[in-house]
Amino acid sequence: MARVLVAENDTPIRRMIAGILADFGHDVRECAEPAETSRRLRSDPVDVLVTDLVLDGREGAQLLRDSSAMGVPTVTLSGCHFRPQPGRRARLPQLRQKPFRVADLRNVVDTVAAVTAAALPHSDR
Repeated sequence: MARVLVAENDTPIRRMIAGILADFGHDVRECAEPAETSRRLRSDPVDVLVTDLVLDGREGAQLLRDSSAMGVPTVTLSGCHFRPQPGRRARLPQLRQKPFRVADLRNVVDTVAAVTAAALPHSDR
């Protein structure tokens, strides 16, 4: 399955998401802080980043830019109703509202991981 990094500053929610994904066979790592997550993305390859859309301050937005620049597919989660700023199109990767259905989380992570694997010329897994 996929190597997944879960970035969520709410510890119980992060552990629940990580546990769900691990139960589905993914190799899951966890981070609480956006800066730590960016460092891990640079040092420890992952297939999918699952992150809360609203993290500490502006660092959450920077994390999305970092993951995009590294070519890491991202699934974003949010408990807030997201509305893009007027005049700007939303360019968010795979957004799922909290609370989400477990099956929906599984499907989107599995789909993103499969697309990523198919795009690679060679997979060592």
